[in-house]
Amino acid sequence: MSRMVFNPASFVINMAIGWFVMSFLQAAARAIIAGNREGLLVRFKSIAFFHDRPAAVLNVAIIAIIWIVTTGIWFAVRRK
Repeated sequence: MSRMVFNPASFVINMAIGWFVMSFLQAAARAIIAGNREGLLVRFKSIAFFHDRPAAVLNVAIIAIIWIVTTGIWFAVRRK
């Protein structure tokens, strides 16, 4: 594998896109479970912009877990 160069601008853009995708997926799952599909956009906005703090904390935890697991896999593959 070639040497990777860290680009902070790309990192911030990717994190923002990932945050909004995770917020939408969580809002969609919660809307389907609750049976309230009309409230999808409102729920998405409340999660994405930290108005629903427990849901936002859940998103942060999921993103952190994904980051830890994928980083571990990256280093394991790179070591071989």
